Amino acid sequence: MRKALLLLIMLTCAAESKSIDWIITDFPPYYMISDANEGTGRDELIIDLLHQYLPAYSDNKVYFPASRAIRALSDKRHTFCMLSLHKTPQRQKFIQFSNHYTTVGLSPTIVMAKKTLEALGYKDLEQIKLKKFIEQHKLVLGVMMQRSYGKQLDAIINSMPKGQVVVRPGQDALESLTHMLSKGRVDAVIGYPSEHFYLHQLTGQKEMVQLLIEDVQPIAYGYVGCTNNESGKQIINEIDRILNDVAKSQAFKEIMLKWLPSYLNIKLSTLMKNPKAE
Repeated sequence: MRKALLLLIMLTCAAESKSIDWIITDFPPYYMISDANEGTGRDELIIDLLHQYLPAYSDNKVYFPASRAIRALSDKRHTFCMLSLHKTPQRQKFIQFSNHYTTVGLSPTIVMAKKTLEALGYKDLEQIKLKKFIEQHKLVLGVMMQRSYGKQLDAIINSMPKGQVVVRPGQDALESLTHMLSKGRVDAVIGYPSEHFYLHQLTGQKEMVQLLIEDVQPIAYGYVGCTNNESGKQIINEIDRILNDVAKSQAFKEIMLKWLPSYLNIKLSTLMKNPKAE
């Protein structure tokens, strides 16, 4: 009788003990793995915030190199989840996505040396059409391997002449591309404003400016993606249930603005007053 009771208690605890295995990667300012600001990355803070609304789930952060993250997410032998993903037709074949966004930020920009931009007759934060701008001025654009910038930008980048696009693999690809930019090996690098801001703080480069990309909406939404199996679908259902409340919270807004320079912080604050309806 005592053994049966003990077994029942163990089974009950196991049933109540639920965990979400979050993929994290060394990709500041979204994840701060080996940095003085460790644990304060934007997406790490959002994971912590989500679990304040999900008391039945504990969180378990699992590190993967960026090059392996999507592959791990698609392996149905285990259930992983990840933040800030673009929904693309290819990914939707093997990833279960949330219906509501979980991160919101300014859309990708290109960063260039100030002297290059001035020589071309443009001003900081001016809007350009990406393909026309790169091709017309015979520039070389640096992009990260296996990174989606959204359906529209992915298609535009893929349509550019191969000789005008440098694709950089590796864990520190964006930092490497930024270094190449400072050395004049590429003319422009695409990324998100918060990434550019963080890297310029890290490297001390002050002579870099950004151009806005006219081809996309000014605000970008990221979604939670979980492995497309039964466990992943259950987790997504639970996350979708609380996301509307999370996105309306003051804590969410503060986290979204954390890693932006003040002049772009104001821009995102204005755009967030009219969030995308889900």
